[in-house]
Amino acid sequence: MLQLSKLSAGALMGASVLVLAACGEPAPSDPPPAPPGEPAGGASELAAQQDEAAMEGGMTEEFTEGSMEPDTMDDVVADDPAADPMADPLADAAETEVLMDGDLLDALRPYCGQSFAGEITSEPTEQDADFAGHDLVMHVRSCEEDEIQVPFHVGDNHSRTWVITRIGEGNLRLKHDHREEDGSEDVLTQYGGDTLSPPMGWRAEFPADDFSKELFEEQGIPVSIDNTWIMEVTPEETFVYTLTRPNRHFEVTFDLTEEVDTPPTPWGYEDD
Repeated sequence: MLQLSKLSAGALMGASVLVLAACGEPAPSDPPPAPPGEPAGGASELAAQQDEAAMEGGMTEEFTEGSMEPDTMDDVVADDPAADPMADPLADAAETEVLMDGDLLDALRPYCGQSFAGEITSEPTEQDADFAGHDLVMHVRSCEEDEIQVPFHVGDNHSRTWVITRIGEGNLRLKHDHREEDGSEDVLTQYGGDTLSPPMGWRAEFPADDFSKELFEEQGIPVSIDNTWIMEVTPEETFVYTLTRPNRHFEVTFDLTEEVDTPPTPWGYEDD
């Protein structure tokens, strides 16, 4: 009887487990199921996974915030000197100053004997009629220590020569020497002006001087009293001649990268 009772008790226990499993209830010896959204294995395993994720995130953040690998950083410095922390801005400034040393005459001197074609680069107006549609050529014809002569040829008209002179204290003077075809002076000639202060770099501005203003009054063109002429060289690129005053802007840009044939001797000058 005792053995039968033990067997009956075991059978009842097994039957209970089967009934509970069929009903979806956990067996007494199984761990409780994880709540929705929580990994199986319980809170301890979840905490371990979170710690691992945090460590990985920290490693990623540390790599992201850190500078590039040494080889990559060297490549950046090689491509962009400005990225070099050892770069000396004072040395760069000194190099720029050396490149900009000298004045307009010094900038023109390397082109002595050469001729270059130009084009009108200002907005066209009726006042440009004498220049429009013609070949425009500058010729750096004569280069003395303190004076450079640049004939400005407009088609077959060889009457114009720009004369740029160094006049002391670092200032420059521009005169427009206009001649008739027989070499005599035009009634409108020798006008121009002086820089008001030593020009910086290779750009110079020449406001009309008193002689020019009186000449313009005498010739019935008082509007030209406010003239300012500007010359600027960008080495190995362009030479720009500009006339400006209220309601007037005329500009010719010459290409210094390509030499052209030398025009005839300007009127009023001797052949070389």
